[in-house]
Amino acid sequence: MIIFWCCSLLLLLDVIATDFRNCYSEYSKLICSCDHHQMICSNHGDKLDFIPMVPKNIKMLTFTSNTLNNVTEKTFHNMTRSKITHLILAGNDIRYISRNTFREFTSLAYLDLSYNVIPVDLDIAFSNLRFVENGSLILNHMNITETKMNELFRYLDKKRIQTLSIAFNNLMYIDSCDWVNFPTLKTLNITGNELRNITFKCQTNVEIIHADFNNLVTFPNFCLDGDNSTDFNKTSVPNLISFSATNNMLKEIPPNVFKCMADLRELFITKNSFHEIELQSFYQLHTLELSSIFRYYQIIKPRSQSKILTASIEHLMLQNLSFRIVPTDLEIFKGLHRLRSLDLSYSNLPFSPMASKILFKPLSNLTKLTLQNVGWKSMPYNIFHMLPYLETLDLSNNKINYLNWSHFRYPKYLKEINFSNNRIFLDGKIKVPSSVFSLKSLDMSNNSIFCTCDSLSFFEELVSNNVTIKNYPGAYICTGPRNMAGKSVADVKCKQQLETIVFTVIITVLFGFAFAVIAYKSRYRIRYLIHISRSRRSWKSSKKTSQPPVFDGFVIYSEPDKYWLLNNLLPFLENQHGYRLCIHDRDFQYGRPIVDNIVENMDNSRKIVLILSNSFVESPWCKYEVRLANERFLEYGPDSLISIKLEDINTSLMENTLKMLIKFTTYAVWSEHNKEEFYVRILDCFQEKNDNTNRNSLGRGETENPHARNKKEEKKSNKTDKFEQNELRCMIIEIRGRIDSLEKSVKHDITFLQNKVHNLETNITLLKGNLSDSQTAFE
Repeated sequence: MIIFWCCSLLLLLDVIATDFRNCYSEYSKLICSCDHHQMICSNHGDKLDFIPMVPKNIKMLTFTSNTLNNVTEKTFHNMTRSKITHLILAGNDIRYISRNTFREFTSLAYLDLSYNVIPVDLDIAFSNLRFVENGSLILNHMNITETKMNELFRYLDKKRIQTLSIAFNNLMYIDSCDWVNFPTLKTLNITGNELRNITFKCQTNVEIIHADFNNLVTFPNFCLDGDNSTDFNKTSVPNLISFSATNNMLKEIPPNVFKCMADLRELFITKNSFHEIELQSFYQLHTLELSSIFRYYQIIKPRSQSKILTASIEHLMLQNLSFRIVPTDLEIFKGLHRLRSLDLSYSNLPFSPMASKILFKPLSNLTKLTLQNVGWKSMPYNIFHMLPYLETLDLSNNKINYLNWSHFRYPKYLKEINFSNNRIFLDGKIKVPSSVFSLKSLDMSNNSIFCTCDSLSFFEELVSNNVTIKNYPGAYICTGPRNMAGKSVADVKCKQQLETIVFTVIITVLFGFAFAVIAYKSRYRIRYLIHISRSRRSWKSSKKTSQPPVFDGFVIYSEPDKYWLLNNLLPFLENQHGYRLCIHDRDFQYGRPIVDNIVENMDNSRKIVLILSNSFVESPWCKYEVRLANERFLEYGPDSLISIKLEDINTSLMENTLKMLIKFTTYAVWSEHNKEEFYVRILDCFQEKNDNTNRNSLGRGETENPHARNKKEEKKSNKTDKFEQNELRCMIIEIRGRIDSLEKSVKHDITFLQNKVHNLETNITLLKGNLSDSQTAFE
């Protein structure tokens, strides 16, 4: 029996879930989704040309981008029309709506017929349309003209319509008399038409007008009969609080235009064709919030010797303002002694203390200042002297990299500070005045924090003083030290005393071990240096009896660089100056192994020439020859090698051996525009220094002066000593690097030990608790 009831319950839940997700399905092709009281059937095009069965609990039906050419009462027979409050039929290619279509929609509060170009007049269809309180009628993108509009609402019951939207149609002219019979209309949206002018010949109760994206040339006159009187009966919009006319062609605002807009609070006139704005236009306004005005203008010229804004303005937003450092710009707020809130975000605000003094000094009663993204790299030191009553300061999204916290001791009423998304670097012990701990909130998120116990104690002290740190700790990420980079400050555990003890013990134990490890890993390099040192004497004696070299230079090159070698370097050195180079294709003995040819000819060459290019560093044979050249370099010193660079080389492809050879040997860069300098440098590399005899005779086996030969051998010995010193320096640098690596490893071990100690303490605490419980139970 229990099994039966469980199966029944599961079946019932499955049915309910199915009904909740898929309201209708025919051959699994057409699906409408339901969510609580809303049903959505969209984007089926010609595949869905009827409204499917609608559940009884549905109050909002969205049927868009389908096909409903003719809409009648029968169209909605699959639904309970009296319960529908929101009906959206946009984009269904509706051609006709019958008279009684909306008759049974007795609870309708929202109707959207947008994106349906209906050739037949809608006035008859609207004759039986009744809205409940606060109704909204949306008729966007319906190709409505002013001719159609005159008759569109002829039979419509207008008493309960609060929002009317006829945006993106073809209206070229409109007057307030067109909606005078809408007694409850509060919001009118005429955005995206072709309006060149809006007239106000009739008085209406509209509160919000959206007239964006039109072709308005002149600013509307809101006074009846063109009179600029402030008499309530002469004002066409006595209740207007917001007017928006962005993206038009307005060029100027006539003087005294706002006299008939006594209650205006919001004005949006961005992206127009204003060449200059006379702020005196707003002189008569007593309370005004200029949201985003002047966002796209670059010139503001207030009239000289006249007031710019009314002294009674308390809230002002002037974003994207372009300041020139001249008195006429910086004195823009002169006389605004009652201003409480100012937003100058996204403006090119001058930084100098003198400019800030002129700009902010008149605003002595300011309580809120917003300066987001004004380009400041630091904060003017005198800003708090001029704004003694400041409570909220927002300097987010700037480039501030340093804060002088001592400046924060002046404001007595400061409660909120926002320094988020700057370049402030918090490191070490941060000393702040006591006034900072009187704040209500502080936002330092998305800055640079060097996570040490000293720097993080600043945040702990703020929390202990009941200061709210916004976005903490999620947006407070460590940038150092390296083992903490990228981690949240919440992951930093400060047990400084334990850390010091553990660190000291581990360093003492492992310090000697570190040198042993480094010496062991570098044992072959040390043996190699010792071998070089011991073989120096035998090398000197063997050089005295050695035969003169056969070649002046052994050339290491890749196959793609052969053309450059044969057409540039070879003719210059051999044909013009009599040197002899060893070239693989010409001078290698046929029939012998390539390796033998390379080794023998390299030993019979006075110098080794590297033709460097990207193909060179990728060639396996070139890599092998470079290794042999490195042995020659270690034995004979830097003068035995010449490097020629043909192009910019990807260093990531280079082996360490090649990088070292390039660093310590003679270096020449080939250039088509500077061949003479290149050839002079190459020629100098091939000539023997301090040799006044004929180079051809010396290079071909003639007897050389013993005294000169001894001097030459002595110089080469000195070069070898210098090379060995460089090798020792390299080894010391490598040892230091390994010590640094070991130190990082030790710090990592410290962190691991700290975690173990913490876990041990936790286990001890639990064990004590268990022992205590056991004793209590025993007693």
